[in-house]
Amino acid sequence: MSAANGWIWAIGRLLGLSTTVGVRMWMTLFLVSLLSREGWGFHLPARFEWLASTPSLLILLVLTIFEIASDKVPSFDRLSDRLATPLRLAVGALVGVCALGHGWVGLAIGVPAGAAAAWLGMHARRLWRPRSTPSANVMPLLSLAEDLGAAAAALLSATLPPVGYAVFGWMAWFYARLRGRRSAKYRGLRDGGEVVVDMSARDDGGLEKRRGGRERRRGGGSLTDE
Repeated sequence: MSAANGWIWAIGRLLGLSTTVGVRMWMTLFLVSLLSREGWGFHLPARFEWLASTPSLLILLVLTIFEIASDKVPSFDRLSDRLATPLRLAVGALVGVCALGHGWVGLAIGVPAGAAAAWLGMHARRLWRPRSTPSANVMPLLSLAEDLGAAAAALLSATLPPVGYAVFGWMAWFYARLRGRRSAKYRGLRDGGEVVVDMSARDDGGLEKRRGGRERRRGGGSLTDE
């Protein structure tokens, strides 16, 4: 493989895996470490091979289970997501460096690129989740869909790097679409509020005119009587 092709494949891995970190950070890190341990299409750089050690994999497995289970609790998932934001960006940067390789050059590129891709996945996930649901079973089902999607995206991006470009591109499109819909919704509510105010002002003006007309008619009638 030529150097150019190596960079193309490495960037695809970086984009796909770091974007997936924004959805499930510990699951993604566990899967890439396990793939490297077994030699299944992904290899960690020498400085990060400790992530594939048995103690590291056990710790990552426990964190993954906790991440998946806690996300199924509606009262806890939003709080934990907010608190874990800095950690999620850090894990995205770490996975980006592991996916990119290429020594210090990869480190300089992988840290900001990985954190940015994780930010994208994290915010797309927040926009996708509804703020209120008609049933308590909705959020666990949405969370399960995220689990399956994140696992598939991480495995495919690690073993088939071109898929990483598709994962990142789809997530960017999804984020822009959801962001546009929410902005249009709030803009519509704001415009609707202005219409209500204008109508109320118009009604007040009409009431004042009618009251004034009654007073003038009453005044005219009293003069006629005199």
